[in-house]
Amino acid sequence: MPDLERIEHPCGVVTWRSGLLAAHGFRHAFATRIGGVSAAPFDSMNLGIAQAPGDPDTDANVVENAARLMRAIGASPAAMVRVRQVHGAAVHACAGDERFGDTVGEADAIVSRHAGCAPCIRTADCVPVLVACPRTGAAAAVHAGWRGIVAGVVGRAVAALAREAGPGDPSGFVAAVGPCAGRDRYEVGPEVAAEFAAAAGAAFVLPPGPGRRKEHIDCFGAVRAQLLAAGLAPDRVDGEERCTIADPRDFFSYRRDGARGGRLGSVIVPR
Repeated sequence: MPDLERIEHPCGVVTWRSGLLAAHGFRHAFATRIGGVSAAPFDSMNLGIAQAPGDPDTDANVVENAARLMRAIGASPAAMVRVRQVHGAAVHACAGDERFGDTVGEADAIVSRHAGCAPCIRTADCVPVLVACPRTGAAAAVHAGWRGIVAGVVGRAVAALAREAGPGDPSGFVAAVGPCAGRDRYEVGPEVAAEFAAAAGAAFVLPPGPGRRKEHIDCFGAVRAQLLAAGLAPDRVDGEERCTIADPRDFFSYRRDGARGGRLGSVIVPR
């Protein structure tokens, strides 16, 4: 699968970009933690509010970070649309009047056919997925943690995008899988491993062995497999396994840093 490209924008914002989505004219970004205004421990491109004791990042910082990210990718006229993510499989379909600010409901995927409403999800180890329909310009952003993968959020999002895009075959969609907790670092207990294997496939669970005290799970591989199972063609899925836990320069990580930290944004603009 092709690599993502690391982009250092002139304004100081750093993002990862899918060549496949870019080739089809979709402005998008898997944001890094670089280029924002938030202070530690949210430094600096934080797009979420940590659910942990202590003073949170300010709303003003998050708003400015969102504006900087959208300017960096040339998408300032569009508004990021956010939901309250709950590690489920619900999908929010944009009505077209959403604006950046308060979340618009509970969901873990957002679909939009409106150029002014850009689906955005936040992660700090979970898998960000951006999907688009080149024929109609509709797009989706998906938050897929291990619970969401088990719940089937990826397939639900692709089906919702197909409904939003109108008659068509998902094999024509394009998608990119972004940075997330890598299989070499994502240690889980036996109960989670068993649930994950039952839902995603045993191939995506690494048993204990040299260098592994417990089972590890491959969320990146499982998400790619679920995109293919939903109907996307193999050559229409972009991305690479870049581990958020292993790279503190570019990424926030819940598993590395705990609950009190920033959240990465992944956004795509319908066209």
